[in-house]
Amino acid sequence: MAAPPLARLGMSTSRFLRDHWQKRPLLVRGALPSFEDPLSAEELAGLACEDGVESRIVTRTRTRYDVRYGPHEEHTFLSLPEARWTLLVQEVNRHVPGAADLLDAFSFIPNVRVDDVMVSYAAPGGGVGPHIDSYDVFLVQGQGRRRWRYGATATGDVALVEGAPLRILRRFSPDHDEILEAGDMLYLPPGVAHEGTADTACLTYSVGFRAPNLAEMYMDLSDALCDLPAGAALYRDPQLAPQHNPGLVSPAARARVRSMIRGLALSDAEIDRWYARFATRLKPGHEIPRPARAPRWPAILRRLERGDVVVRSEEGRFAYLDEPRIYLYVGGEELPCHRAALPMIELVCSARRLGAADLLRASKAVAARELLVRLFTLGALSFVR
Repeated sequence: MAAPPLARLGMSTSRFLRDHWQKRPLLVRGALPSFEDPLSAEELAGLACEDGVESRIVTRTRTRYDVRYGPHEEHTFLSLPEARWTLLVQEVNRHVPGAADLLDAFSFIPNVRVDDVMVSYAAPGGGVGPHIDSYDVFLVQGQGRRRWRYGATATGDVALVEGAPLRILRRFSPDHDEILEAGDMLYLPPGVAHEGTADTACLTYSVGFRAPNLAEMYMDLSDALCDLPAGAALYRDPQLAPQHNPGLVSPAARARVRSMIRGLALSDAEIDRWYARFATRLKPGHEIPRPARAPRWPAILRRLERGDVVVRSEEGRFAYLDEPRIYLYVGGEELPCHRAALPMIELVCSARRLGAADLLRASKAVAARELLVRLFTLGALSFVR
């Protein structure tokens, strides 16, 4: 994982973002030439047996697909056929540090866009059929070989196989047909029809980047507006006039409501702060575990001087705003910060693993040390065990 992002893409990140990101696929042979699987197929299966881990097993025949959702029992894997099935496990980065480290290879994409690392193991012939995703994904091939067929970006409604437990395309005409081997990578923007089928037993790492839709944003913003002071949002009609029918929504009432809604317009700064909270918010059911005892700066300093490495929690995204005031956002929580803490903020947002020397350099200001202590207290940072 030591190669810089430029080498992984085979081009500059600026060129990739200009010519490919959310526009067209890119296949990179040997993108991660020294890539080593951070877990085995057996370990992935063990993860799929745990509570709280989202997983599914997809088996296929010539005429149908079947899906079983986790957590799975150990005997389930012993009863699977030798071919034409796949296990998919979501958010492996939350459970396997090596999978989380893979995200650092894509640090040229903003933190607020990161979704997860899904890992799939497939027996020969295994796959989930031709389909379309609504997110950007980098498909990194681990052990074994997988055949990828992919085509043009779909527009409008697409025909799906009726009665299938997955959103499988009824018609699929790929333009490309490629075999990926260990270390190869395929980038697919949203809406590109594709199908991955195991050529041999294989592991594939899907590094996904989410894009919230407008409906999600509206719903979250409406929740934020509900936090306004009650009096500020109270409907008032002191000039109420008699009307011939009590069921009529009068022009005056409609005008008052329109005025109230338009009066809810937020400033740019308020929208920015809301978006940063929204974009870093924890997924439903997730939480950042807090330490049993809140650490103090002297204890943290001793471990840093000893050279201990610090890691960020995989439960929450890290992001910050730097205009005009500075705010750090972790898992949807907003932390107002002094400008002297900016070097620390930039450091903790830049990588998942943080070296002791870098943290000590960024800790010169009192505000930076106070922020570091708070992040440890929140469970957002912890020392590598």
